[in-house]
Amino acid sequence: MKRGIISLIVIAVIILAGVTLTAFNSAPGEGPNPEAGDGYVVVKATEIYGTKPSSLVIIYEDGNIEEIQLNKLDAKKMGVNLLIIQNKLNEIKGKGYKLVSSFGGNSDNIICSTYIFEKE
Repeated sequence: MKRGIISLIVIAVIILAGVTLTAFNSAPGEGPNPEAGDGYVVVKATEIYGTKPSSLVIIYEDGNIEEIQLNKLDAKKMGVNLLIIQNKLNEIKGKGYKLVSSFGGNSDNIICSTYIFEKE
């Protein structure tokens, strides 16, 4: 009897986990990723404190990827990376793209920002 109850609990947990993962992977408002040539440029800035490298990654509408090394995250020198990021965002804008979305987040050791541009 105990084995049957434990088996049912295990099966229920597995099903619940599967349903939860499916729900998170298909959240409302999320559509497919833009395909190459759809007129979008995606920029992700990742600044990391510690031994991992910080970078600015740009994916152009034709699928080409550009990666620019940033300095490690340093609270005393925040402007150095911000200047690099600002210059790249201005360059993209100058090529006829409009910023349509930006978002970001941080924890103790990392700051991530994403910028999405659309061809005007």
